[in-house]
Amino acid sequence: MSEIPLFFRFLLGLALGGALDYPWRKTGINKYERRLEAFEHYHWGLVSLIVAKLFDFGAIYAGVGLYLILVELTQRHPFAIKSGHTLPSTMIGLILVAILILTFIIL
Repeated sequence: MSEIPLFFRFLLGLALGGALDYPWRKTGINKYERRLEAFEHYHWGLVSLIVAKLFDFGAIYAGVGLYLILVELTQRHPFAIKSGHTLPSTMIGLILVAILILTFIIL
C-alpha cells in the first residue's frame, strides 16, 4: 500500500467514512432498538484513529476516523450533549481518548 501517496490514502479513508456513514444514517438502522445508544459516531472515529496509529495503512483509518468525528458535529445532539445517554457516552469517549493518547506516547 506504500505505493499510493499518503494524501490519497487519507482521501480514500474520508470516502470510506462517507460510505460507512450513509447506511448508518439513511437506512433506518436504529441504535436505540439495539441498545447501542451510548455509542456515537465519534467513538468509532476514535477507534479508527487508534487503529490508524497501530498499522502501516493508517492514513485510510485516519480518514475514516476524521470523517466520523466531523459528522458527529452535524447531529441533533453532538457528542451526546443533552441526550439521555450523556454520561455513558462521555465515559466511553474519555476512555478512547486516553487509549489514543497512550498509543501516541508508547508507539
